[in-house]
Amino acid sequence: MIDTLSTEMSDAVILTNEANSEDQAASQELTSMISGIVQQCSNKIFQMIREKITNFLATSSLSPKISKLLNGLVRAILKGNPEETLKYLLPHTCERIENILNHSETTILTDHKGDRELTWCLILFSELVRARGDTLVIYKPMILSVFHRCVHIIHKESYEAVANAAKNLLKSLSYVYPIEYRLTVENIEEPFTDFLPIRAWGQHVEFDKLQVQFHIPNEEEVNFACEFVETFIYPELQLLNETCSKMSNEERLRSLTLIRFIAIGCFRMVPRVDSEEVSDLVPSVVSFDTKHRPKYMLYAKQPQFRENLRIRLLNDIGKLLDVLVENHSDDASSIKIALKIYSLTSIYFGVFEQDIDELYKDFQIIKYLYKNKLFGKRKHPRFVIIKRIEVQLELLSISNFPSLTDIDRQVILKLFELSIHRYSEVRCNAQVDLFYILRCYLFSYQVIIDHILELLDNSDGANHDQIKGCLYILLGNDLVFIPAQYSWTLLEKLWPSLTRTMHATKTSTQELLDCIMDKLCKQFDTPAIIEDINDKSVKAAIELWRPLETNELISRDQMREARNQANIQSYNNLMETLNSLFYNHPL
Repeated sequence: MIDTLSTEMSDAVILTNEANSEDQAASQELTSMISGIVQQCSNKIFQMIREKITNFLATSSLSPKISKLLNGLVRAILKGNPEETLKYLLPHTCERIENILNHSETTILTDHKGDRELTWCLILFSELVRARGDTLVIYKPMILSVFHRCVHIIHKESYEAVANAAKNLLKSLSYVYPIEYRLTVENIEEPFTDFLPIRAWGQHVEFDKLQVQFHIPNEEEVNFACEFVETFIYPELQLLNETCSKMSNEERLRSLTLIRFIAIGCFRMVPRVDSEEVSDLVPSVVSFDTKHRPKYMLYAKQPQFRENLRIRLLNDIGKLLDVLVENHSDDASSIKIALKIYSLTSIYFGVFEQDIDELYKDFQIIKYLYKNKLFGKRKHPRFVIIKRIEVQLELLSISNFPSLTDIDRQVILKLFELSIHRYSEVRCNAQVDLFYILRCYLFSYQVIIDHILELLDNSDGANHDQIKGCLYILLGNDLVFIPAQYSWTLLEKLWPSLTRTMHATKTSTQELLDCIMDKLCKQFDTPAIIEDINDKSVKAAIELWRPLETNELISRDQMREARNQANIQSYNNLMETLNSLFYNHPL
């Protein structure tokens, strides 16, 4: 199938350079099938598949259409046997990149059109460094040499491949992940007289007999990752700090793209910035954070950087954003990437939500395909259970958000400032990141609500762009909608301000207000005015945590009474204000 498809696609590239739906479907099916085979087959079968794919690589054209198929096939055999795959492909790919650079014109690094063969090799290189971390350490000098030679390429597709390679390399070196998905733990290289693999296919394996093998970063891998980060991220930060205004838009975007992908790759190793917790959001006897949060050592040694990269990026990229917005507002792409880096410092701890969604969908498909109705529920083959463990590990990473700190508040205020900027492109990009961070931290909307109210109520001092930005923030997205929050004190302030806003002189502003009102009618559920709990809830809380002390019980009752009185007062004030506006104010 590999031979046939490679011939057909190589011939078809003469007619078209783009893959149609049939090609994409065939590529996905072949990649999925090869991935399943190489993870379960013997070494002899793997060598045959590896040889076919290697020949395909050697004879294929440099078409993007074929590149996607080859990348999928390379990724599949990397999972099956990374040692053998790297042995045959990585040295050859690195040597090919070096030869292209050595025998090309000196302008290849600054040529915006790029070199087709070099770009193709860099994309393949970025796939190869997805291999298991301990297998990559052997090729450390070779890998670093490629990065040193190619890190300043200005061609967009090429530097994106380099940045993607940096991210993949750091994740391979520093993440914990399963390294095999076999159906059985038995040695399938043994003679069939001793063990027949087909007898184990589809069999359920008990959890205590899974024997899952994980990649745990060793000392060499941690050192390699730290060295790589410090070698490549600091020169880029220095370049941006010193020559940002002199750089072209393309050079600036290249530098920011590399910094962003390095941050994505290494931030699981970088601890959160120590900062004081914001404690005045909502009164509570119980802290939102806990000193007893579980902390597990994932590495053979603690990663050592010269400083906390989160605070360095927070400071440097924050200053860079000010410069870009003030002097290079036309460079929307660089501003967008800089905003993403800035928000990463607060909300990213090693995995994105969309990554987990993809993992979970993949798991659900596999679970459905290999479901054995004769076994009943929760009786799955070994590799399906390993997939579930992998998903759960990533879920623990993304659901472990602690409480809001002063650093997080600083990030939110910066994003809010840019979300009401005079340039619409800046506003839109900042709002996307603002909504994400507001969803991550409970009650964090209170950090910006007073600023929004001040602008809405100030008909003379605020300009149209600021008001429009505030209204878009209030409109939110599918997951964040401030006007429907469960807080009577918030509604008491916000609803009248929206009702009496005097800025709806332009059609776009009036349409925004109408959208907010329509969304409010659909999503608003009346919050409870009198909030109380029953004995059953108290017992459940005690079982989950601990019994409250006498002084804590007194404090709890006082807080509850004060909150209920505040709710009653806010509700009455809101109704009176809205009635007054309806009868006495021109709406």
